[in-house]
Amino acid sequence: MSKLTDNFDSKELACPCCNNCVMDKEFMNNLQDIREECGFGFRINSGYRCKEHNSKVSKNSMGDHARGYAVDIACNNRYKRSLIVTCALLTNYFKDIAIDKKFIHLGKGKTKQGIGVY
Repeated sequence: MSKLTDNFDSKELACPCCNNCVMDKEFMNNLQDIREECGFGFRINSGYRCKEHNSKVSKNSMGDHARGYAVDIACNNRYKRSLIVTCALLTNYFKDIAIDKKFIHLGKGKTKQGIGVY
């Protein structure tokens, strides 16, 4: 296990099938900034995914998770969801934001910002 930032380590962001963790440093620094701005911890449901695992759970074989540019944050509290999403939008870094009742997807995404609600 190695620290990626002050509050995130490689174990919690590793691929569930092979335990590899190849997260982008700039991505992780931006995620850490959001964590600090919110003032509460995040539980990561999904971080890095190797190509094999990603092909089992996603139609996009080279999506942001497979490149170390995305996380899914467990969150079923409306207030915390709103705060995380607001902080993510204000960074202007995260271009792919998806909101579900139980998690928030934050990805580096494309050049245009997009928000989806599941």
